[in-house]
Amino acid sequence: MENVDGVEEVVGNAFQDFLTLYHVPIAIVIIVILALVLNWLLRRLLMRTVTHVVRGVKKAQDVDTTSEMRAAPYVSARAVQRTRTLGTVGRAVITWVIVVISLILILGQLGVNLGALLTSAGIVAAGLAFGAQNIVKDLLNGIFMVFEDQLGVGDVVKIGTISGTVEDVGIRVTQVRAIDGTLWFIRNGEILTLGNSSQGWGQAVIDVTVDARQDLSHVSDVTLEAARELLRSEKYARKVTGSPEILGLESIYGDRATLRLTVKTRPEAQWEVQRGIRAELRSKFRENNITLADELPKPPGGAA
Repeated sequence: MENVDGVEEVVGNAFQDFLTLYHVPIAIVIIVILALVLNWLLRRLLMRTVTHVVRGVKKAQDVDTTSEMRAAPYVSARAVQRTRTLGTVGRAVITWVIVVISLILILGQLGVNLGALLTSAGIVAAGLAFGAQNIVKDLLNGIFMVFEDQLGVGDVVKIGTISGTVEDVGIRVTQVRAIDGTLWFIRNGEILTLGNSSQGWGQAVIDVTVDARQDLSHVSDVTLEAARELLRSEKYARKVTGSPEILGLESIYGDRATLRLTVKTRPEAQWEVQRGIRAELRSKFRENNITLADELPKPPGGAA
C-alpha cells in the first residue's frame, strides 16, 4: 500500500513540475484553441441567424428569389440583402476581435509589458496613418457603405466601368462578379460613383423601330397588346409592378420610326422582362404584317 502511495506521490510531483515548467506554452495553446473554437461558434451562430432571417422573409413572401417579393417588396428585399451584407462584415469583425484579444492574452503570458506595448502601438498607428491614408480611406468608406445600405451581397451594381453582382462586401475591398465570370476586387476608397439596380424598383425600356410609312397608332396598339398578354403570364406576372406604357415617338429618321415602351418591374427583373417583350413583339408583328426596321430593303450600294 505504501508503494502505491509512493508511486502516486511521484507521479503527482512530476505532473506538478511539468505544469510549473511548461505553464506558459500550455496557457498559450489553451488560448489558441479557445480562440479557434469561439471564432467558429460565433461565426456559425451569425450565419445561422442570417440564414434564418433570409428564409423567414422569403417564406413569408412565398418566393425563391429576392426580386420576386410582392408585399412591401422594397422593405423585404433590402432586409434580405442588408442581413447578408452585415453577416459578411460581421464574420470579419468577429475574427479580428478574437485575434487581437488572443494576441494580447498570449503576450501577457510571455511577460510582455502590455502598457508600454499599447503606448508604442498607438504611436506606430499614428505614424502609419500618415503613410497608409489609402487603407484608412478604404476602411472608413467600407464602413459607411455598409451602414448606409449603399449596396449589399447579391445586388446588381455598376461601379465605374465594372458591372456585375456583389459577392462579398468587406471592410476594405468589395468583390463584384461580372457577367462573363470575372471576379473584380474593388477598393472601397476608390468607389466614388455607385449605381445599384437592386434597390426599390426597375424599369424595362424597349425601343421598337419600324417602317415609318406604316400606321404608327396601329403599331402602338399591337405593341401594348403584346406586352400586356406576355405580362399576364405566370412567368412574368410577379416580376412587374406596373402596366406597359407607350411614351410616344422617340425618334424618326428617313423611313425608320422608333417607339418607346416602358414597364415598371421588380428590382433586377427589368432585363428579363425586356428580353421577353422583344421576343413577343417580333411574333405579334409578323401576325399583324408590321415591318421592323431590320426587315426593310437596303438601298442600292448596300448602305443601311
